[in-house]
Parts: sequence; C-alpha cells; structure tokens
Amino acid sequence: MKLTSKDIRISIVLALALAAAPELSADVTILYKSEIKPSAVLQPMVEKLGKTMQAGASTSIRMKGNKAYTTSGNWIQIFDFVKQEVTVIDPVHKTFATFPVSQIADKMAGAMPQATPEQTQAIQQALASIKTNVASKMTGRTAEIQGIQAEEREITVSMDIPLPTAMSQNGPSLRLVMHLWTPKKEEVLRVAAIRELTGYQAWQKYFMNPTGQVEKLLGNMPGTSAMIAPMLDEINKNSSVILRNQIEMYMPFMVALAKQMTEQGHASPAIDPEAPVLEMDQEIAELSSAAVDASLFEIPKDYTAAPADDMLRDLLKAQTAAASAARAADAPK
Repeated sequence: MKLTSKDIRISIVLALALAAAPELSADVTILYKSEIKPSAVLQPMVEKLGKTMQAGASTSIRMKGNKAYTTSGNWIQIFDFVKQEVTVIDPVHKTFATFPVSQIADKMAGAMPQATPEQTQAIQQALASIKTNVASKMTGRTAEIQGIQAEEREITVSMDIPLPTAMSQNGPSLRLVMHLWTPKKEEVLRVAAIRELTGYQAWQKYFMNPTGQVEKLLGNMPGTSAMIAPMLDEINKNSSVILRNQIEMYMPFMVALAKQMTEQGHASPAIDPEAPVLEMDQEIAELSSAAVDASLFEIPKDYTAAPADDMLRDLLKAQTAAASAARAADAPK
C-alpha cells in the first residue's frame, strides 16, 4: 500500500497526540448502550439471563486531565495516567482499593474460582479438539455515528467442534461475526473527544496489555487462551475507539441437531440456517466534551480502604450470584 503525503502527516500528528495524551486536559464523556437479541429458538432459555446481563452491561468513560472514571456493570474504576494506578470502588460496601494497573490481571486471576485438577483435565481434552480460524477485512462500508464518520472492519471467528457422525455438516460448527465501527483517521484529529479517547486506549494498551490480561485470567483453563488469543490479537490490531460493536453468533450444529430430532420423530424448533441465533450490540449513545465534575474522581469521605484481593473477590461473587439467580429463575418449575 502506497502512503500519500496526507497519510504521513496524519500519522505524525496522531503519534504526537497519543504521546502527549496524559498532558491533554479536554474533558470527555462517552456512554455506551447495549442490547442482547436472542433468536426465537433461544428466547425461552436466555430471556431472563439476557436481561440480567444487559442490565450489567452499561459502560461509560469520563475523562478529566490525567484521570479516567469508568463504569461497567457493578465495576467502578478510576485510572491515574501519571501514577499508573487504578482505584476500584465498591459502592455497595463503601470500600475502595488502589494498586498499580500492571497488577490488575494478577489480582483478577487470584479472585476467580480455581479449577480442580479434574476440571482442568476435562477442559483441556475438550478444547484440544477444537480448531479456531480468525479472518479480518475492511468492508468498505461507512456510517455516521454520533456525528463521527466511521468505517467498518469485520472479524469472523470460525470454530470446528467434533460432532457425532449423525450430526455431520458442512463448514464450522460455530461462527462469530463481529462488525467493529471505528472513526476514520482524519476524525481522530478533528474531534477532541475521539483524540482523547484514542490516547486513553493507547495508554491502556501500553501499560495494561489487554491481551496479556485475558491470557492470565484464562490461566485456570489451559487451552482456552490459545483458542481466544488470535481473536483478541485481531481486535487489538486497531487501537481506534470502537463506536459500534455488533456481534452475530451462528450455530450451524443446531440446524443439524434439529434435523436429527425430526428424523427420529421428535418435535424440533424451526431454525433458519442463515440467521444468527444471538446478536449482541453495543454503540455509543453519548459523546461529549462538556466539563466533567472533578469530584467524580475523588473517593467519598465515608468510604474505607480495603485489601484489593478481598474487594475483587467480593465483586466477582456478586456478579456470579446475580447470574445464578437469573438461571434459577429460568429453570422449569
């Protein structure tokens, strides 16, 4: 690909903007809206669980000076770019914990339930037979999202899972198609909020290593990291702000299963082999450069410091309990 003088100028200015990101002072607010849409065949199974997941999927980022305040479900974090620290806040118990951002993955991994040797062996055996393929391309499609000119990158993840002979099929057993919409290069320079957020993501990538974090978190499930890492690497190739993320899940094996049930004289749901069985959408609902209240980045006076390991373990337990309650509510009475 031949670079034009315009491309070179944009790359140089963008590099300078990212290098100076911690010193920029423009305020930024970004709010994402999320939606989970199961197909008719999955609706009865995931309706209540999906609502619970969706209720906890709200995400926001607010930036002021050298700090960022982020929320994701019941997680509240304050990042200090200069000190390279994160403060995790638990509003339910009015506690907080501050530690280096480089320790996030280790502390999260330590807070997660540990698999038994038997469970680890079973997971390894199951994953060893799965073949994963990841492909990515720029589609050429464009759209305007919150006043930002965006372009689409499509990532397809195909998984071949061994199935019984009676359920044989052509093509992968499971397929994920991700449509990632990011700002065009010139928009990063034109829009202050996007420029700030791009710098924030570059800081995260350098100091927090998101792919490495996931690998550590999946350390309790050997084989999972090798299966997911190629997908994460493809997603993280582009450090642009994601304005819209649409994920479609296709399960061709369910079509084969329905066919087998029909041949055996059992009732089976109607499944469209060309339609996704589940869709998950996340898109920017608000993007603003309005002033952010400085008090947001201060720990409330009635909050007390707590050991980070204990706090993270309690937050994960709360999430697990909410998901378990939703599954119990969905179970047949």
